[in-house]
Amino acid sequence: MEEVSYEKEHHVASLAVYCASIFTKTAQKEADIYTIVKPDASPVTDADYASQAILISAIRHHFPQDGFIAEESAIALRRDPGRARRVWELVSTANLERHENTSVALPESLEDMLAIIDIGGSGNGAKGKRTWIIDPIDGTASFVQGQQFAIAVALIEAGEQRVGVVGYPNLIFDDPDISEEVVDEKGFGMMLSAVKGKGAYKRQMTKSSLLSPQKNALQPWRRMAQENIVFTESSESHVIDQDKHKTIRDILLANPPLDIYSMQVKYAVLSIGTCNAMIRLPKDKTHRFPAWDHAGGTLIFEESGGRVTDLYGHPFIYASGQTLAQNEGLVAAKAGLHTDLVRYARHIYEKDSED
Repeated sequence: MEEVSYEKEHHVASLAVYCASIFTKTAQKEADIYTIVKPDASPVTDADYASQAILISAIRHHFPQDGFIAEESAIALRRDPGRARRVWELVSTANLERHENTSVALPESLEDMLAIIDIGGSGNGAKGKRTWIIDPIDGTASFVQGQQFAIAVALIEAGEQRVGVVGYPNLIFDDPDISEEVVDEKGFGMMLSAVKGKGAYKRQMTKSSLLSPQKNALQPWRRMAQENIVFTESSESHVIDQDKHKTIRDILLANPPLDIYSMQVKYAVLSIGTCNAMIRLPKDKTHRFPAWDHAGGTLIFEESGGRVTDLYGHPFIYASGQTLAQNEGLVAAKAGLHTDLVRYARHIYEKDSED
């Protein structure tokens, strides 16, 4: 059987994410980003909708038979024509460079834009059908503060990731000292990408070009006596059991965690080696994570030399639509650390039911 290279899929996704990264970084600098709060208490901005329209339009132009799953739907825009027009103005006037290698297809009208957004917002994937999972802005709450955020795209086949591309417009290229406040003021950040089984790569983004890829690979885990454990966390999360997280860090004598809000940015700090571990123990054991928070970033980390599973050591399955319905909790770490971390995390997670 001939091996599928996914070269075209990777190329198209990279250009789409690059253009959405340039757009969102430019939009973030505007003082009047319009934001509302969705029913789930998470924020959404006009830039979220516009970025989703740009991403789906660019990818669908090349792969019209594929399915899409994305975080936003156009319901709120259809109920608010004034806001819909504002989003259309953002999309139609987006100052995206039109060089030979970066041109992308954009929506042709306001109604076309709304329909394209809904292709993702109403999507649940389909059995036997390739599906793109998209997060137009991961970390909207930090985005509106001028901090770190990400644009994520992943191609799914048979429940598994084949291609992952994530743009980080505010991460400084080749600088491992990451924080929410330290952003790339001179450029447009960096991109990480991967194709299943072919390794991970990083690229610098500028306003005029997407620079050549460089291999991204982690150093092997050197055991706890030689390498300190550094977790990445999110202190603002209302979903995660922070007390149990602290218990695990104390047991492992871990360094103070790096507080990052965006899940996809957490995968970036793991992939480039700033941190080497992450856990997610939900307060509610029925909680399941949104697929778009993890698709793309997990593949990049794994292809960089890490491992991501749920709390029972099972790989993430992306065949259940908008959520990771078959997976409970999360453990991500360098490959040599992962097995021990799963054991500790599962024990602490299940401790209440054992008492």
